[in-house]
Formats: sequence, C-alpha cells, structure tokens
Amino acid sequence: MKEVAFSIPVTGVVRIDGDTVTIIVNKAETDISLTPIPPKGKHISLEPGMTMYDVILKTAIEVIRKKHNNRFSAPELYREALEKYPQLKRNSFTTRVIACTPNHPSYKHYGSRRDYLSKIGVGQYALNEKYRPQNLLI
Repeated sequence: MKEVAFSIPVTGVVRIDGDTVTIIVNKAETDISLTPIPPKGKHISLEPGMTMYDVILKTAIEVIRKKHNNRFSAPELYREALEKYPQLKRNSFTTRVIACTPNHPSYKHYGSRRDYLSKIGVGQYALNEKYRPQNLLI
C-alpha cells in the first residue's frame, strides 16, 4: 500500500450570532447551537412559578375528573403526574402529598401548611371541597 501526501487549500468562516455558531468551509455549512442543557441534578424543572404542591393539586383535580370519584391514593396521583413530569421522584412526591394533608399523622413534620387533601382511610385521600372546580361533578 502506497501513501501519497497532498494538501487542499481550505477557506472558511466562523460566524457567531448569540447562542448559534455557523461554520462555513468552502461550500459546506454547519450550524451549532450553544444553548446550555441544564445539568441533571437533584431538582426537577417545572414551569416557571410552579411548585410540586401545584403539581399535586392539578393532578388530584385530573384524577377525580377522570374517575368521577373523589377518592384516590398517592400512587394513583404519582402515576398520573408522571405522565406529564417523567422526572418526578416517587418519595419526594409522596412526602409532599402528606404535606398537603392536614389530618395525616405526619403532617406536623412539614412546614408547607397546605390543605389540599384529606385523608379518608388507609392510603386513601380526597381533594378538599374548596379546591374542586365548580364545574366538576362527583
């Protein structure tokens, strides 16, 4: 096998515009986006201004709307919320469900002071009436 050394003259331009870099070499053009990808950390990203408690409230409303029954468990809420927020951690979600339930024995350990849910049995919750939408018939 023989090798033949050669060189090719190449001209190019690098154009930086905000968070996009365009590289043009001869007639070939490539765009590179420099938008930072948030690192995977311990915190999930929700919509701006939204908290995990808001996710629990919205999810509880959706669950009772689908079931036509104001009785659900924390795992049911978690499965429903997981569809929209796949990065949710089960333990974090469940502890916040407890933090939204004033009549739960462990509520005293949380400082949230939310009262979205009521414990109605072992592992069973209900959305408190003042948080149910007016048009929701149960």
